[in-house]
Parts: sequence; structure tokens; C-alpha cells
Amino acid sequence: MKKEKSFTEKTSASDTSIGFDYQYYYFLLRILSLGIGQSVGLEIKDDVHTELNADLNILYQVKHTIQKNAAGASASLTELDADLWKTLYNWTQIISDKVDGREEIPAQIKFVEKTEFHLVSNKSHSKSNTFLKLVIELHSNVGSFESLFSHIDNLANKTQDADIKKYILAVAQLNLSVKKKFFENIRFELELDDIICRIKRSIREKIVDVEKIDAVFERLDSRIRSDNFLAVKNGKAIKIDFDEFATRYAKIFDDARTKKLVHHRFKSDLPQDIFTQRFIKRLLEIGAVTVTDEERAVEYTKFKLRISKNLDQWVQEGSLVSDDVEDFHEDVFLRWENEFQNSFRSCTNMAEIIDSAMDLLTMLRRERFRLSETDLDTKLSNGELYYLSDIGRIGWHRDWKNND
Repeated sequence: MKKEKSFTEKTSASDTSIGFDYQYYYFLLRILSLGIGQSVGLEIKDDVHTELNADLNILYQVKHTIQKNAAGASASLTELDADLWKTLYNWTQIISDKVDGREEIPAQIKFVEKTEFHLVSNKSHSKSNTFLKLVIELHSNVGSFESLFSHIDNLANKTQDADIKKYILAVAQLNLSVKKKFFENIRFELELDDIICRIKRSIREKIVDVEKIDAVFERLDSRIRSDNFLAVKNGKAIKIDFDEFATRYAKIFDDARTKKLVHHRFKSDLPQDIFTQRFIKRLLEIGAVTVTDEERAVEYTKFKLRISKNLDQWVQEGSLVSDDVEDFHEDVFLRWENEFQNSFRSCTNMAEIIDSAMDLLTMLRRERFRLSETDLDTKLSNGELYYLSDIGRIGWHRDWKNND
């Protein structure tokens, strides 16, 4: 017996959310396939569309399901599937859209001759889907329009669903010449369930080392999502062409192809009590942070966690070996030690000691440390200072060891 859903489950946005994410990732996949003179749009002419340099448009309707069959695979695309016929119906409305000047048959024929219509879904193929079988046979030159159109009429009579019947009849009532060309240009991309794997494969095909694929994906995903948000916020269409993609995002790929380290972004799990950390205590000693300035203490903690996690990640992915990390820590320690030894020679009272300690900290915070041919940014460089302080290797006050 099918389990009845609670009200909360019925109103959950998770089904819709994953559908939007699936559509977005298909858009990203198409971006990675762009050639010179081509462009990709999101929710402009269709869910996704591409404009090719040969004056050819491809419209993509992107459908995702979380339903599973008995074997645990995604549910099948049936021949009376609402997603199928709603998609075909939407395309008929685009074909005959009078606002775009396609009210007359010649304009419709011209449009379908230069347009492909792709239904993209993670739904699986069904052996019992005679409609899909007839369309595929038509593309293989072993089927006929007569058999296909006759079957469409039978489906209209068969269904008891008023909406699906409406969709089927709208398709059936297209002008015969338009309808023939329309079905010649329909394509089905089914069982596309591993879309993120496909994206990563496309990244690999752009000559990115295997161990850097995830980093490129994360950066590209983050940048494009942000740019899409800003475009919508500013009332602009989400559309990108090959040249724009190369200009705005090429550096992500260039960074991955060099020996330079690719900085990873992590969500940091902060300690429960920020002020019990050793490095924060060292900063409190010289007034570089106060017990009331939790926001700044949190920021410094994120810097420390960021360098620590990046170092671990670089070792795991093979960009560094553990000796590189040890040498890096030692080099920064020696630079601190050289400055520390000279910082307090002329100090005669506590106020001067505190001032000298702050000068030392300020000077080292300006440093951009280098690791494996890569100049670390200020956050990572400062984070290394906080990390070494947190493990008890360095401090700022002249007597910091006595306070440990």
C-alpha cells in the first residue's frame, strides 16, 4: 500500500528544488560544450537553449524525477507521461507563437527547419513506450509518419486525463508539413542521472588534471551561480556565449593547468568558545583583539581553519607532499623568529612591549607567503600565522611563552 504523505511532505519544496538544480546543471553542461560563435541561455527560449553558428537553435526541456521503479532506478518515461506531453505541447506553442511572427504556416515551417527540440530527463527508457519507439524508428528511416500520427490519435482517445488529452490534441492538430518536420527534429536524452559526473568529464576534456577537477568544478559552479543571481537581480537574461565564457572563466582553467595551488573554499566548523583558542589568547595579550570583538575573533579563526584545511586538501590531492608542508611551516616560523629576536631590544616598560608586539604582528600580516610556486593570498598568509600561534610555535608578546 502506498504510504500517505503528511502535510509537511506534501508542501516540501525539495522536489521542486532538485528540478531547478538539475536544470541549472544541464545549463552548465551545455556551457562547457560551447564552440566559437555559439551561446547558451537559461529560461529564455526554453528551460535551456543553445544558438549555434549555423543558424540552428536547440531548445531543451529539462525534466527531473525523484520517483523510483521497483529496481531502484529512476521511473520510466511512459507514453502518456505528463512531462512528455506537456513538453511537446509547450513546443507547439513556441512554433505557432504569433507574438514572434509565426502565426502563418510558412513561418512555422521555417522555424522548425532551423530548430531541434530536445527532451532531457533522468527518467529511464521504457520498452512499453510505443510512442517513443515510433519516433526513434522514424529517425532511423525504418518507421513512417502515418504509423506515428495514427498512434498519437489513439493516445488522445485512450487517455482519461483532460490535461494530457489537451496536450496531445494540440500536437496532433499542427499543420501536417510542420508536424512532420517537428518530429524529425525531436530528440530524447533520457537516463541522464549522472549530470555532475558529465560536467566533471567535460572539465577533464579541457586538459585539466584529474586531481584538480573537483576544485575547478567548485569554483566554476560558485562563480556561475553568483553571476546568474546577479543577472536576474538586475533584470538581465541569463545567456552566455563562447567568447564571454572564455573571458570570464578561463582563469579558473588556467589556474588548474599550472603548477600553482588552487585555493579551495571550505565551510568552517567553528569551535564553541572562540576565545579559548591559544592563538586568540596570544592576540588578547597585546590588544590585537578584545573579548567584546567576537566578530573579528571569528574572522581570524576562519583564516586559521582555511589554511589548515587547504594544506590537508593539497596533500590529499597530490599537489603537495607532507615535506612541503613541513618546510612551509618552518620557513614562516624562521621569518617570525628573525623579527621577534629584534623586536623588544629597546623596550623599557610594558607599554613599549605591547607597541613592539603590535608592530611585529602588523608587519608579518602584510607578508604574502609563498608555497610551491604560489603566492598565498592575505587570508591564507595571515591564517598561517594564526595556525602556528595556535599550535604553540609563535607568539607576539615578549613573554608569550610564560603565559601559555
